[in-house]
Amino acid sequence: MQSRERVLDIQPIGRTDLTLQVDGQTVRAAEGETVLSVLNAIGLRKVAVNDHGQRTGAFCGMGVCHCCLVAIDGRPKRRACQTVVREGMRVETAVNAVVGEVRP
Repeated sequence: MQSRERVLDIQPIGRTDLTLQVDGQTVRAAEGETVLSVLNAIGLRKVAVNDHGQRTGAFCGMGVCHCCLVAIDGRPKRRACQTVVREGMRVETAVNAVVGEVRP
């Protein structure tokens, strides 16, 4: 299984005890981090596909703008900025729940 390295952390993180899947790749995460902070740390800035098929990035980072919606554990339209990571979580960034297909 392929793993993505964290290279864009704003500050060094301590222990990375958790692993999650981001678009099928294993990613390390620390307890208490949000999905959005993990996505940004691995270099994914445009993290979501909106209902019009356009890639978007997080705007507000606090759950108001809905620009960071991803599928988490098969549930579409979850706010990445408001969701704390859990062990084994599956995150899909290129899913558009309205049409039910993956877009490039």
